[in-house]
Amino acid sequence: MNATILLIMLNLFFLSAALQVQAADAVTPENDKKTTSTTVASQGAQPALSASKTAQLEIDWELDPYYSNISLSIPLTNTPIPEVSGKNEFAIYRQLFQNALSPRFVLFEAAVCPLPLLGVGSKKYAPDFYRNFNVGSGDLNLLEAVTAGFQEPYAFSVFFGDIVRFVKPGEEKNSANRGYMGYLFSYSNEHIKRNVLIPDNSLESEWKMKGDRVFAGDKLSWSFRVGAKTHENPDISNTVYLGFRRSNLDFDAGFLNFISNSSIDFRWDFSIKDGRPLRQEYTIGKKFPLPRWHTALKLDLGFIWEDPAIYSGRLRDTNFQSVVAVIRPNIEF
Repeated sequence: MNATILLIMLNLFFLSAALQVQAADAVTPENDKKTTSTTVASQGAQPALSASKTAQLEIDWELDPYYSNISLSIPLTNTPIPEVSGKNEFAIYRQLFQNALSPRFVLFEAAVCPLPLLGVGSKKYAPDFYRNFNVGSGDLNLLEAVTAGFQEPYAFSVFFGDIVRFVKPGEEKNSANRGYMGYLFSYSNEHIKRNVLIPDNSLESEWKMKGDRVFAGDKLSWSFRVGAKTHENPDISNTVYLGFRRSNLDFDAGFLNFISNSSIDFRWDFSIKDGRPLRQEYTIGKKFPLPRWHTALKLDLGFIWEDPAIYSGRLRDTNFQSVVAVIRPNIEF
């Protein structure tokens, strides 16, 4: 079966399931009690699992030099986002998995990648400036290494699944403290190849589990996803992929404690056509906490390997560079 048709069928199936849940809940007049909220006030200590009285629309945003976004979450039932406190990671995963089969929330997101766009703009409009970052023979360009790893400059996404909010007794609630599990569909009309924009309508469909727990003394984030990506541009290969990311920040750990302040991120892409490995990305990171300013310096290092078969036709390079270095300095708050 054509991969595009299969993805469209999956999209319709998940959308139908979500609408059925919403329709079943719409018979209750309490649906009219939803209100909009962009902040969550502190309520002190909370039980292990609690929730506010009414479901709400919520707006959230994140500013990051690599991936900035704004999102709107909409409840599909009267059940608000539950609050979780004191549970270990596996218990949270289990709860999310049980609820993800019947989506209770839909989330719309618009995202942009500022630094990758800077790399694209520099290469196109300031080529001499861009070449100044070449190292040695030119196989390594530091500006490309700093901006590598992002295949789209921006994207629009819709998520169907379950959401929980992480809280900690005695700490103010943070709207960014959330865990997600469900189905994500993303669209973009541009593709980045070595800091060059290529017109391409792409559709990405994935099952995803991610979360961020940000408290006064520590921060933990994780992401696991399995998905497929199809391209309208025939010179870009369609792929299926597997990705995992985990990152930890502990202000109470030592400055050079590698285990407590580290991150790992990998992704494997395979051809939908024949299962051939087309792309692999590996990065590891080290964080250097600065408790006095409640920030941390962060440096991720790694590489991306691509098979020449990932591109064909007009996009196939005769001197294709299979390995690209990844260097991502950042500041984490």
